[in-house]
Amino acid sequence: MKHLFSRKVPIFLCLLLTSCSTTAASQTRNEAEIDVKWPIYKIEKNNHYMYLFGTIHIGKKEMYPFPKKIEQALNESKFLVTETDAIDLMNGDYQDMCFLKEDKSLSDYLSTDAQEYLEKRAKEYGLDYHSLQQYRLWYVMSLFLDAGTDDLTSDYGVDQKIMELADSYHLINKFLETPKYQIEAMQKVYSENEAEKVIKQIPSLTESKKQLAQLFTDYIQGKLVDIEEQLADEFDKKQNKILVEDRNKIWVEKFESYIRSGEIYFVAVGYGHLEGENGVLAYFRENGYEVKKLIN
Repeated sequence: MKHLFSRKVPIFLCLLLTSCSTTAASQTRNEAEIDVKWPIYKIEKNNHYMYLFGTIHIGKKEMYPFPKKIEQALNESKFLVTETDAIDLMNGDYQDMCFLKEDKSLSDYLSTDAQEYLEKRAKEYGLDYHSLQQYRLWYVMSLFLDAGTDDLTSDYGVDQKIMELADSYHLINKFLETPKYQIEAMQKVYSENEAEKVIKQIPSLTESKKQLAQLFTDYIQGKLVDIEEQLADEFDKKQNKILVEDRNKIWVEKFESYIRSGEIYFVAVGYGHLEGENGVLAYFRENGYEVKKLIN
């Protein structure tokens, strides 16, 4: 679980889209100051294809603008496919899923030691300990993740910026999942019955920033992480199965239908879904698709 924060950022990103906007931001045609090995692929079979782009929820201004190959891929495409609808995610009905029942408190699931640990970490991260008591465990974990981003910000997150650019090309938005589906998946993983264990393994703010910085470095250097190689215990395996493997199985069926349609889709999902034995890229390679990385 030590690596929870670093490797789960790509999975959490859809549940942390509070900063997302549907208004496109202009990107001047200057060269980016940071050289990013963008994980963008062309997936082709029988002369039909789609684009697959791995994203993270954090980033820096210096990463942009996107290179011409990504702009050209968007210009070719009719649809932008992302994991869920960021605007719909802000619907009040879904926000209610962040809260425990009125007669419950997070402390009800924690020992005195765990409560003291949570209070210490909350102060360190700049979060209000008493406010955390009203939230479901999955949402508490997302708040800690967001609080530890430091100079890496969701305002320049790759998911955010690719949506803005796609909007400027007037792509039609499609979504792989409903917000309800995603939240329910998070609730399955971060059950309050696991609160004692999960809370006690929240890293220090310094360690969290270090892990996020490493994730960012790996991303810009084109080092796709094989999550399956980092599974340390049964909880990690359960987490990976629900949040990555099970979702990938559903997604690849949709991706195949996109390719067969003859229309061009630009699919942008968390880059943690791409690699590994059960990753999206492995599925395509094993099922007769040509997988071509566009930026090396």
